[in-house]
Amino acid sequence: MKLKGMIICAFMFPGILFCTQAFAVDGLYLCGIVQEVNAKDALVIVDVTSKSCRGPKKFKISAATSKNSFRVNERKCFFIDSDRCKAGYTHTITKTVTE
Repeated sequence: MKLKGMIICAFMFPGILFCTQAFAVDGLYLCGIVQEVNAKDALVIVDVTSKSCRGPKKFKISAATSKNSFRVNERKCFFIDSDRCKAGYTHTITKTVTE
């Protein structure tokens, strides 16, 4: 996983400096044709056309993403919760985008 780190510092009390390190994970950007939508279980099957994750894959739809935004036979682009597509793993769609 690719992690981007940043150091955050703040003065907590006079003369005391508190620092911590925060990490963010990059999400993989994918596009494909929606083949099946299961709104009850918040799952969608997309025939991914992106080179990094080609073929039919099952994804979870996050609570932040509208289940109604997925329609069968429609092309959709989205980010997943990982920077790579792992075989046999059901990734979560974190954000949909317009092309």
